[in-house]
Amino acid sequence: MSNFYEKYYGQLKGYKIKSFDGMITEEGLLKPFPRFTLVKGKNEVLLEVSQDEEGNGGGFLFLSNKGEDNAMD
Repeated sequence: MSNFYEKYYGQLKGYKIKSFDGMITEEGLLKPFPRFTLVKGKNEVLLEVSQDEEGNGGGFLFLSNKGEDNAMD
């Protein structure tokens, strides 16, 4: 993994998902963004899943059990 991704996504270590805030839609977007609130101590951050770095539309998260190829229900 490149140093950029390790540093960027590594910022999320220790945070827990507090809530799923729904699918965020804005004018001009073809796909809504899944939005989550994460918390670590008194700090809260928003996590929005995009299909690319430019924010051209919402993305999709794949959830699976670690070490297994099957997706979670």
